This record gives sequence, structure tokens and C-alpha cells, in this order.
Amino acid sequence: MLSFTLVTAAIAIIGALVLSRIFTEPKATRAIWISAGLAIATQIATYAVARRYASRGDVLKGWGIGAMIRVTALVIYGLLFFGPWKVALPLEPALLSFALFVFGSTLIEPLFLQR
Repeated sequence: MLSFTLVTAAIAIIGALVLSRIFTEPKATRAIWISAGLAIATQIATYAVARRYASRGDVLKGWGIGAMIRVTALVIYGLLFFGPWKVALPLEPALLSFALFVFGSTLIEPLFLQR
């Protein structure tokens, strides 16, 4: 699990550095780094679920539950911008970066589940 966490963190950090070059406004950069942290936490949680189900021989069920957790996290994160709690950060870089970080580390997840 540690190796997955490190690779996921590396993907988010590299992605945040790249996106910070595209979205240069300070609030956008802060939103990107917040998204990176939330994406790492989300991926660690969903990987733990997938790994538990994979050890039982039910990988698809674990992935399905993980996908629901990821989408729910994205929706809740989006509601922070449109809901009554309105965070003073730009919406586009926040949601785009969160979705990219989660998607990027989801692609490498099967490599770690096979171990």
C-alpha cells in the first residue's frame, strides 16, 4: 500500500506543478494543491477498498465501489463551490485538477492490485 501511496502522491504533485503553470493565478494554484491533497486521500481510501475486495477474488466489486466513492467525492467537492458553503477558490482549476489526479492514479491502480 505504501508504494501505491507514493506513486499516487507523485502523480498528484507532478500534475499540480504542471497545472500551476497553466493556471497561474494564486487562487487557482491554491485550488490545484488542495485538489491534489484531496485526490491523494480519496485514492488511498478507494485503493484500500479495492485491495480488500481483490484479496477475496472480487476485484470488479472493489473497483465499482471505488468508482462510486470517487464520483461522490467529486460531486461533494463541486458542491463546495456552488452550494451554500461557497469556497472562495476558482471552480475550473479545482474540479479539473481533482478529476485529472484521480483519473491518473486510477490508471495505475491495477498494477498494484496484482501484487
